[in-house]
Amino acid sequence: MCKGVTMSALCLSLLLACQPVVYARGYPQENEFLWGSRTAHPNEISIDSNDIKGPNQVSGPSWTYSLRDPLGPPNWPIVAPACGGDFQSPINIVTSRTLPVNRKNPLEIIGLNSLPSSITVENEGYSVKFTPNWTFRTRPMMRGGPLKTVYFFEQLHFHWGPNNTEGSEHTLDGRQFPLEVHLVFYNGMYSSFKKAKAEVDGLAVIGFLYEVVPSSSSFSLNSWANFLPQVRQPESTLEIPFNRGFTLMNVIGTMGWPYYSYEGSLTTPPCLETVIWIVANKRLAVTELEMKRLRSLIGTNGAPITLNYRPVQPQNTRRVFYY
Repeated sequence: MCKGVTMSALCLSLLLACQPVVYARGYPQENEFLWGSRTAHPNEISIDSNDIKGPNQVSGPSWTYSLRDPLGPPNWPIVAPACGGDFQSPINIVTSRTLPVNRKNPLEIIGLNSLPSSITVENEGYSVKFTPNWTFRTRPMMRGGPLKTVYFFEQLHFHWGPNNTEGSEHTLDGRQFPLEVHLVFYNGMYSSFKKAKAEVDGLAVIGFLYEVVPSSSSFSLNSWANFLPQVRQPESTLEIPFNRGFTLMNVIGTMGWPYYSYEGSLTTPPCLETVIWIVANKRLAVTELEMKRLRSLIGTNGAPITLNYRPVQPQNTRRVFYY
């Protein structure tokens, strides 16, 4: 045994060095290749393509949606270890197994009719994103339902498939829909979306599923779809001015619909498990022309984006609540 006060620090170091190393279930140990020389936490927000590239490698996509691709969804944990976690999204919601919430606060969005000063549209190379730009105090905020605090609106984006029988990320009783929109909100306890998305209670996302209107190949219903042809090329952007903008009301309509809620993750790498999911039981309408415009967007690989949804993930021990 060590004796004397001056030796206490050395003794403590020796004792700690003798403790066994315990690794989290489901994640690789540090000596496996994907961790590299610097270990990152599974929810580390800085994980990107540079983390798995050598200095002389050509830049390219760090992940894809193709199940047959080495960088496809089954191998996303190689890109970002959190993608192999137990609380991943999307999931298949089995409606008969959901837990009804009888005593609840109504879910509401304040500022549903707020018109942004402008909207930035971006072809991200794998989806299309609409990010409104707000003046002081006009940013919509969401509260109630499963949320303990107020969440501020950040952006919306879409997921779709090659035909009208697939495309949504969430499924209901095994049924998939042609399109799903995600409205992304961040916790108002944090100063920005960037800071919030790495926190355990950082994000809340509303998912709406779409039905295609029959015989609608010649007209458009949704304001957002009118700007898609102008961002057809990957990484192209468009600034929608105030006088041509639209509100969240124009996208989702009024509030008051039933919905499902569960704890989950982002559906793309880094798959951070920081999301309170709200999946609406209300269907939105989309036309054949609008689906054609989405499928005409060009991805980073130079081909049209015809499929950009992640397959459903195991629910594991999570509960899904019905509000």
